[in-house]
Amino acid sequence: MTLLSLLSLGGCAHLEPAPVVPPLTLADLRTELSLNEQKVQLAMAQQERQAAQQQQLLTQLNADVAKMKDSVKKVDSKLATLPAEPPKPMAIPTEQCAAPEAGHTVDGKLLVGEAEWLWVDAANDAFQARVDTGATTSSISAQEITIFERNGKNWVRFFLSHQDLDDKIQIEAPLVRHVRVRQASADDLDRRPVVRLAVRIGDMTEKAEFTLKDRSDMTFPVLLGREFLKDIAVVDVAREYIQPKPKLKDVK
Repeated sequence: MTLLSLLSLGGCAHLEPAPVVPPLTLADLRTELSLNEQKVQLAMAQQERQAAQQQQLLTQLNADVAKMKDSVKKVDSKLATLPAEPPKPMAIPTEQCAAPEAGHTVDGKLLVGEAEWLWVDAANDAFQARVDTGATTSSISAQEITIFERNGKNWVRFFLSHQDLDDKIQIEAPLVRHVRVRQASADDLDRRPVVRLAVRIGDMTEKAEFTLKDRSDMTFPVLLGREFLKDIAVVDVAREYIQPKPKLKDVK
């Protein structure tokens, strides 16, 4: 079969021409060379920056090492001056380490127990007081509370009454302010007057603030809170009546 016959049987075949690649010109070669040079320059600049950073870190590291060596030398020189044996303990004379006074801590604070005797100048008598670090303010038993004016200032007259007392004791004291106290067994706030009284416990005399409340059905007619105790006393709850019962001072 001839080639003509094969072409007749297979139909006409369409052959696409191959793409023609234009030849590189001198300008193209120069452009390509310039781009390659820029890439090389950027790479070299980056390497130079990295080398500079490494050199800076190495310089800083050398400086730190030099400081550490200097510190070690100073420590070695101080250690060389230390004695071979530790110094012997020095005995302190007894008169320089005197024992604290009875009823006081080493730093001179008053030592009180869970209950103490408290002298109240306005009542001219001593009463048993409960020491309660859980209470903020102090309280004293009061009945028939009356507020009156004296010399242009508000005062309070009340009667101190308790189950251990045979008679009521009338007390008058300056009114400091009123406070509102919420009782644990009630939702309402109880408005109570606050007075300032001169009191004495052990060998310490203070002017302290007391809220007025009827405590006749309680064990103690007086309660001493944190405001009274802070900065002046240390409480030992395992003991009672560490301080002696105060007595009336002699009037000279």
